[in-house]
Amino acid sequence: MNTELKKELEEVREEIERLEKKDNDASMSALYLSQLYYRICPIDWDYSCEATLIKGIHHGPDIAQRINVDSSQHSRCFVGDYLWSLVPTTW
Repeated sequence: MNTELKKELEEVREEIERLEKKDNDASMSALYLSQLYYRICPIDWDYSCEATLIKGIHHGPDIAQRINVDSSQHSRCFVGDYLWSLVPTTW
């Protein structure tokens, strides 16, 4: 094999390793964020419901509370405010 091809092959290998590391870092970052969100506001989402429904169970510090909001009946701002209101403010 000539040296030019060897050099190109090595560059491709390095690029593959770099991309695999980047993908792994992104996966770890997404996993960390999802665990962090769950620790802050533990909600078990119901993914089997209709697309306009937001359903699940919020496991608050005192009691579990059902979530059942029809997003077609409320603004995105209302839904966001409602979900943030479930986060306890005492640490």
